[in-house]
Amino acid sequence: MEPFLNRRRFKAALRHARPEAGGSLIEIALIFPVLALLLFGMVDLGRWVYLALEVASAAHAGAQYGSLSLANASNTAAIEAAAQADVPDIPGLSFVPPPSTSSCWCPSAPGTVVACGVYPTNPCSPNGSQIVLLQVNTRTTYSPWIPYPPFTTTITVTGHASMPTGQY
Repeated sequence: MEPFLNRRRFKAALRHARPEAGGSLIEIALIFPVLALLLFGMVDLGRWVYLALEVASAAHAGAQYGSLSLANASNTAAIEAAAQADVPDIPGLSFVPPPSTSSCWCPSAPGTVVACGVYPTNPCSPNGSQIVLLQVNTRTTYSPWIPYPPFTTTITVTGHASMPTGQY
């Protein structure tokens, strides 16, 4: 009985494999940069989406704090502190413009923004109350790891939240 791997069969196998030896290595070397670019691109896109969610969450946290009372709605430093406390891992969070309570809407027409004012300048029906709408806008910048066209520079990521605060 002949052994499974004898020298003659092994040499014959090597002779037949030589023309194709290294072909798969070349294919891997050619495709690896494309796969690495796709991988880093997906990770970079994930970082961008995560940052957008965090910035929106910070705006919501600030608006939620300010909506507790009319006194909280006018305390911009506390609103900014509440928003920053919600996302402590984003040090460059900014507020543009500073949180304001300048818009109001009438309960009889929800969602219709009117100028805030007390009676007689109240645009709502006579003796009607107005609901104060607190708006918080947050923003930060995002720098991609790999500058893909058209994302070759920093990108501004914004968040916006509006909440009813109280009534006049």
